[in-house]
Amino acid sequence: MKLLNEEEIQRLLEENLHFPAELSSDHEKENLEQYRFLFEQLKEEPKEGLPFSFAANVKKRLQARLNRKKDLRFYLVAFVALTVSFLLFYGLLQTINESAADQFLVVVLKFKWAIVLGTLVFLSILYLDQKFVKERMA
Repeated sequence: MKLLNEEEIQRLLEENLHFPAELSSDHEKENLEQYRFLFEQLKEEPKEGLPFSFAANVKKRLQARLNRKKDLRFYLVAFVALTVSFLLFYGLLQTINESAADQFLVVVLKFKWAIVLGTLVFLSILYLDQKFVKERMA
């Protein structure tokens, strides 16, 4: 009795050839029927499945999420750096000339709403820019 390996069975099924008569055991016939069923199923295209761009869409979403995290880190670092530099400048001005530091603080307090409004406008522009880029990418 000759045992067929998987490659020989596949070749016989693809070429629609008959199996050798020496395959008489029930186990071998069952295996052959399973192979035949498998190959028939593999010839059919799936009825429903993932779109061809599935991997690209997943990659795009993950990249967008990663970019948003990087942007948030950048904005946080920039805010902290500007705040620390402002405090260092004020401290340096305080040690050099106290009256100039007091005048600087008075000017900053006088224009506090303009500074707050300018900061909010800047952050709004950054947010809207990211939102429109995200919509364009989707």
